[in-house]
Parts: sequence; structure tokens; C-alpha cells
Amino acid sequence: MYLHDSFARLVEFRRRHGFWATIRRVFTSVDRFLRSNRTVLFYCDISAVPLYEGNSTSVVTIEQKRSRSDLSVQDLIRLEDAWNPRIMQRLMEERFQRGAALWLAKFEGELAGYGWTLDAGTMVPHYFPLGCNDVHLFDFHVLVEYRGKRVNPSLVGHILNKLVEERKSRAFIEVEEWNYAQLSSLRRTPFLSFGVASKRRVLGRNLIIWSVMSPTPTVLVEDSK
Repeated sequence: MYLHDSFARLVEFRRRHGFWATIRRVFTSVDRFLRSNRTVLFYCDISAVPLYEGNSTSVVTIEQKRSRSDLSVQDLIRLEDAWNPRIMQRLMEERFQRGAALWLAKFEGELAGYGWTLDAGTMVPHYFPLGCNDVHLFDFHVLVEYRGKRVNPSLVGHILNKLVEERKSRAFIEVEEWNYAQLSSLRRTPFLSFGVASKRRVLGRNLIIWSVMSPTPTVLVEDSK
């Protein structure tokens, strides 16, 4: 995330929620950074996963979009309004150009959440290289009014089902260590955690610091070169 993007998001948050809410947001962000900026990494061996049923009583439906023109005006407005519109517009353009897919989760026909996938790579330098048949899941978000309705597990499960059909090898996703809600959500899916790491930018290079790594996925990571 670029520094000017973070500032733009803060300005947009102040416009929507006011000065004091913004101050509290800043203190929360600083506290999270000081306590830990570590990330929990998850993987899923697609070839070993049966079709995921998810929440059978869910009223969540999933749509895949491959370009901005695929989006309805209503969905586009909701997506941009969920974040900073200018940043979202730029990110969508960059991601669609790279071949990423946007997945929309709708609850009773209304946009409730979304997430992105990219085959054989990541949008930003990652913790390790991905193989040509791997898929990266990233930037998953559930709108506030739909949290607690199992939107995220339904979305992730649907994507995994598609990856099974496409005979992909592995899927990877990561979550900040402080994001307990999303960690809990992912643990309702076939994803398994295999490590905790942090990234530092040193002399123009990414320095990866592993805090925890389980033995089995280490082989998977080495095999992804």
C-alpha cells in the first residue's frame, strides 16, 4: 500500500466519520503496528480438497468479474463507496490489467463483500514465489452491515470450488495477525495456516522474517520456485 494511499484513506474516513472517530482510528492503527505487524499465512492443497459445501442455508450468491465493464453501475458505486473511490478505481484498473479476477458476494441480491484472485503470482512482492498453477487470494472485505452472516466463508468456499474444477494446484491467502474476525472466518474453510511472518523494506529489498513455520508447508513453498 502506498503512503499517499494511506493518507487518502484517512482523509476519506474523516469525511465520513468525523474528527474524533478518525483520531481513535489512528490510535488503533498505531497500537496494531506497535504490537505486531505480523501476517498469518494460509494454504490449501486444491488437489486434495473435495468440493466445499460451505453454509448450505446461506442466501449468498457469488459473481466473478474480469473487467470494470462487467460491473453494474450499482455494484461499482458500492465498491467505490466501501473504500476511497479514487484508490479503488486505480486498484481495479491495475488488477484487471494483470488478469486478476474480482469475486462479488451478494446477500439477497445486494453486494455484501468481495475478494480478488490472481493466478501464478501476486500484485505486490510476496513472502515466497508462487508456482505457475498456484492462485493467490487477496483483499477480501465484507461490508459492515453484512458481517456475522458467513459471507466470507461462503465466498472463499465458492472460489475454492472453482479452483478444484480448474485443476489448480494450490491456493494461498494471508491475514494480519490482529484481524481475529478474518482469522476465525478462514478457519471455517479448508485453508490451513502454515506460518507467521513479517516483511521489512531494507535498501530497496524485502526482508522476510519468519516467526513460525510448520514443517509440511515448507516443502510446498520450496516446490513453488
